[in-house]
Amino acid sequence: MNARIDDLVTLLSRGISQRALYFPDHPNVQACSRELAARLETEIAGSDAGFFLGTVEGRLIHEGRLLLGASIIGHKVATCLDRLGSGGFRFRRGIAPIELATLFSIAVEQSEPLAGGLPEARRLFTVRGLRNIELSPRYGEEDWFGRQGALASDEIGEGGGDLAALIPVYQSLFSVVETAHGRATGDHALDIDAACTASERFLDACADGFKDMMQLVRYQDANSYTVGHSVRVALLGVLVGQHLGLPRPRLKELATAGLLHDVGKAKVPAEILYKTARLDPDELRIMRIHPEVGAQILLESGNASSTAVCAAWGHHLRNDLHGYPAVPGWAVQGEATALLQVCDVFEALTAVRPYKPATSPLRAYEIMLADPGAFHPGALRALIGALGLYPPGSRVALNDGSRAVVLSAGARADRPQLRLIRDRAGRPLAREDQSLLDLDAPAAA
Repeated sequence: MNARIDDLVTLLSRGISQRALYFPDHPNVQACSRELAARLETEIAGSDAGFFLGTVEGRLIHEGRLLLGASIIGHKVATCLDRLGSGGFRFRRGIAPIELATLFSIAVEQSEPLAGGLPEARRLFTVRGLRNIELSPRYGEEDWFGRQGALASDEIGEGGGDLAALIPVYQSLFSVVETAHGRATGDHALDIDAACTASERFLDACADGFKDMMQLVRYQDANSYTVGHSVRVALLGVLVGQHLGLPRPRLKELATAGLLHDVGKAKVPAEILYKTARLDPDELRIMRIHPEVGAQILLESGNASSTAVCAAWGHHLRNDLHGYPAVPGWAVQGEATALLQVCDVFEALTAVRPYKPATSPLRAYEIMLADPGAFHPGALRALIGALGLYPPGSRVALNDGSRAVVLSAGARADRPQLRLIRDRAGRPLAREDQSLLDLDAPAAA
């Protein structure tokens, strides 16, 4: 069920993002509202209660359970509910696309909390004709939660801590990328300081267990080309940088550069950026200008680091200096650009796209190693060393039938460190029973 819920939250969040960029009747906004209405009708079919999506402390919930992946993807939804003074949306049968398009507009228009709180928000919904979307009170004001008690979540980190605690950090990274792309689309200067602050906060979280943070990488929003992709490239860049022993200031530069490396795509028309078929020569030419455009946007911000500018400009430039943009033969690819390039390609290969399934890490390595001129050998070696054959966050099945989540690469690429999450019969393990397993240890070998 969580995959369906994640899809609904993704569509809702995407609709808000599209409305922030375009007018209410724009085809992109209308397409989101139609698809979401159809998905909701399918989800609600046969239920008198409708579909409820709630929030507690910025985290999304459904049927008494914390939605970890949806909370990462749908931070705009949680923000909207907070500004409306509400604890959740309840969508009823018969919901029309126009109601959802109006909801997208309300989410964009309410840049600050409503002074009148939930009562004012409910009046607003009535005036705007949202008959099939109800606003529920915040948790604690009424027992709309369905049952008293703490949120349930099966997700724990390497140290046994709840991964939900890392959601705000991950959300801040998403917010930085979304805001940067939105400002670039509107020809406004980027807030580089905000990106640096988010990177600093991310590194602070890493100090308490980067392995836990990496488990969140597997949650992919549908818009993998931009926001989620850039966040994951930043995380991978820091992981590889840590593997190489880079100092914290360099890691901060890598994280910030990873977040902003694709900002030039904000200037690529959506019909080209999200096209599922092969691009024609003219479309390809337009797509290939985004590195230069991104570098120019960063330069115009006035305080972007040289690392960020170079990464934006050169992340599609091969180690043999082919690729794009065109460069003179004496040019040299910088260390940070080389690292982020391998992370960018690896993420693109292993991510789900509308036109292809995810490639396994092993197959991605094979593809990358088969093209010796494409990548700096040291950068590619560092990527493989940092991730191993089973990157952190991967779910794996063991020989005895039990299942585990990968925490980190081991000394050998095929021997990661794991946490058991299901027993041999496939039953979920309680937190206290989710033991650590090092496959490189003598007893496990």
